[in-house]
Amino acid sequence: MASQVGAGRPLRQLEVESRTERAEVVVHQGEHAWRRRLIWTAAVVVVIVVGLLAFTGGFPASLTIDAPRPFNALNDWIIENQRTHPLFHYVLVPLKDGINNTVDLFVQVMSRMTWVGMTVAVGAIAGVLAGWRLAVGAAAGFFLIGVLGFWAGGLDTLALVLLSVIVALAIGIPMGILSARHPALEKVLRPVLDAMQTIPAFSYLVVVVLLFSIGAATAMVATVIFALPPAIRLTSLGIRHVPEDAIEAATAFGATERQVLRKVQLPLARPSIMLGVNQTIMMAFGIIVLAATVGYKGLGLSVYKALQGQKVGAALAAGLAIVSMAIVLDRVTYGWSQRDRKARGRPTVRIFGWTVSRRVAAGLGAALVVIAVVVGRQVLRQQDFPDAWVVAIAGPVDRGTDVMVRHLGGITTSITNVSVRFGLDPLKNLLLGLPWWMVCLGAAAGAYAAARRVPLAIASFLCIALIGFAGMWEAAMDTLSQVIVGVIVSVAIAIPLGIWAARSDRAQRAMRPVLDGMQTLPQFVYLVPVIALFHVGRVPGVVAALVYALPPCIRLTDLGIRQVPVDRVEAAVAFGATDNQLLRKVQLPLAKPSIMLGVNQTIMMVLSVVIIAGLIGGGGLGLLVLQGLNHDPGAGLVAGLCILLLAIVIDRITQALGQPGRRATANPLGRSSAAHPIGWLFGTSRARREAVSQGGDEVPGDFPDRKGEV
Repeated sequence: MASQVGAGRPLRQLEVESRTERAEVVVHQGEHAWRRRLIWTAAVVVVIVVGLLAFTGGFPASLTIDAPRPFNALNDWIIENQRTHPLFHYVLVPLKDGINNTVDLFVQVMSRMTWVGMTVAVGAIAGVLAGWRLAVGAAAGFFLIGVLGFWAGGLDTLALVLLSVIVALAIGIPMGILSARHPALEKVLRPVLDAMQTIPAFSYLVVVVLLFSIGAATAMVATVIFALPPAIRLTSLGIRHVPEDAIEAATAFGATERQVLRKVQLPLARPSIMLGVNQTIMMAFGIIVLAATVGYKGLGLSVYKALQGQKVGAALAAGLAIVSMAIVLDRVTYGWSQRDRKARGRPTVRIFGWTVSRRVAAGLGAALVVIAVVVGRQVLRQQDFPDAWVVAIAGPVDRGTDVMVRHLGGITTSITNVSVRFGLDPLKNLLLGLPWWMVCLGAAAGAYAAARRVPLAIASFLCIALIGFAGMWEAAMDTLSQVIVGVIVSVAIAIPLGIWAARSDRAQRAMRPVLDGMQTLPQFVYLVPVIALFHVGRVPGVVAALVYALPPCIRLTDLGIRQVPVDRVEAAVAFGATDNQLLRKVQLPLAKPSIMLGVNQTIMMVLSVVIIAGLIGGGGLGLLVLQGLNHDPGAGLVAGLCILLLAIVIDRITQALGQPGRRATANPLGRSSAAHPIGWLFGTSRARREAVSQGGDEVPGDFPDRKGEV
C-alpha cells in the first residue's frame, strides 16, 4: 500500500510532504493554550506579589532630577528678553501681532456682515459645496448658535478655525505632494507625523505658550501643528493611489511632471484630499475649544468658565453651540468630498428640483449674501443676534439637573464609590506599590511579547523610566490607572456592540447616526454631562473618556467581522459550526487586526480625555499641564513630555498586537516567516484609516492563508 501511495514520486518529495503533515499537526494542537495562559498568569501574579512584599515601591527620590528647572529658566529668559532679543523683536513678536490682527480682522468682517448675512452666507456656501439640503441644515445650525446666546463667541471660534485651517492646508497639501513624489521625504515625515498624532491635544498648548504667551497666537500655532498630519497624510495617500495607467497615458501624450500633477494626479486624488480637509477642520476645531485654557475667547471659554463654577446649565448651553458648529463644519466638508467622489466632472447642481450650473449657483448665492448683508445693516440695523430671540436654557437645565441629582444621586454616588474603591484606588496603589524597575520591565515584557522586537522593548523600558527620572512617577501612575480602567470598561462595551452591529444590519443602521454624532463632538463637550451626574474628580473624567472612545472600537469590530472572507465562513458552516463557534473560532480570530486597531484608537482617545479631565479634578499629568499653563510652565512642559512618553509606549505596544503577522509563524519546512515587521519606536505608521469615521474602507493587512494560523 505504501509503495502504491508513493508511486511515481521521488523520495525527497515524500519526505517534504511527511514533514509538512507533521508540522501542520503540531500547529493544529491548541488543546493546551489555556494551560499556558494560566501558567503565565500565575507567574505574573507571583512576580507582582514578590515585588510588593520584597521591594520598596515607587520611584526613589534620590534618582529624580529637577527637570522643570531648565524650562523655568528658559521661561524667565524669555520674559526678560522678549522685547530686546532679535529672535523676538524680528520674528516671534511680529508673528504674534500678525496672527492677532488677522484673527481680529476675520472677526470684524464677519461681525459687519450682520447675523443675517452670516447665516445666509453659511447656507449659500454649504449649498454650493454640498447641496441645498445641507444648506438648510447649515443655516439652521448657525441660527441655533444665536438662539442659544453665543453669537459673538461663535464668530470668535469660527474665525480662529478658518485661519488655522487655511494655514494648515497651505503647509500640509504641498508637503503631502512632496511626500508622495519623494519616498525618502515620506520616510522622514512618517515618524514625525506619528509623534504628532500620538501627543494629546492638550500638550501642544504648553509648548507654544512658552514662546507666544497666552492669546490667539498660541491657540492658532498649536492648532496648526495639531491639525497638520491628516492634511499631509491624506494628500500623499491620494496621490500615491492614482492609477498607474492614468499617469502612463498622460506621460505618453507628452505631459510634463507638472502637467501630470495638475491635470491627472490632483484631480484624481481630490476625494482623498477633501477628506483630509474635513479631518483637518475637525481636529482644528477640537483643539481650539481647548484654547480657552490659554485665554482665547470663544465658545470654549464659556464652557471652561462654566465648568470651573460647576454651572451645568451654562456649560450645556455653550456645549450645544459647540456641537452645532462642529456638526455644520463636519457635514458640509464631508458632503463636499462625497460630491466630488460621486459626481466628478459634473458642473451642475440641483436646487429645489432645478438643475443649474454650479457657477450660476455660486452667483446666486453671492447675490443672496449681498442682499442679506444690506438687509441686516440698512433695514434691520441689527449687527448682532437679537437679544429678544435668545432662549436661555441654563436656568431650566440647572433645575432639571437638581431634580435628576436628587433622584439619581444615590446611584451615581454608589458608582463613584465603587469605581474609586474597587477600581481606581487599588490599581493606582498597585502601580505605586511596585518598584519602578518592575513596572518598566513589565512595559518592556509587554512590548516584546507584542512585537518580538528587542529594540521596542528597550525603548519602552527607557520611556517609562524617564518619567520617573523626571519626577512625575506618581502623577503618571495616577493617569495610567485612569486610562486602564477607562479602556477596560470601554472595550467591554464596544466589542459586544460591534459584534451585534456586524451580525445585524438593522442594529448597524441604528448605531450609525449615533456614532457619527459622537465622533463629531469635541473632547471638551463630553465633560459637561458627566459633571452634572458625578460632580468633580477622577470618575467623571473616566466616564467621559470611555464614552468618547466607544465609536472607533465599535466600528472597527463591526468592520473586521464583516470583512472576514466569505469562503472561510462557508467552510466553517459546511463543517457544522454553530453561530457561536463560527464567531469564536473563525470571525473573531480573523478580525483580530481590525479589532486591535480599534482597541489602539480607544486607548489613545481615553488618554486624551483623561488628560483634559484635569479641568474637573481628574488629577494626574493633566492637572500638572493645566497648572503649567497658569503659573508653573516648567512642570507643565515636563508633564507634557511625560504624556508623550506614556502615549508612545501604549501606542506602539497596542499597534504591535494588532499587526496580522506580528509573530514568526512556523513554516512547514522549518523556516520562520515574519510578515509585517513593526518599527521599534516610530516605525510603521499608525493606521489612521477612514474606516474609523466611515466604517467602509478595508483595514490593510492580509488575512492568513495557511492552516493553523487562525
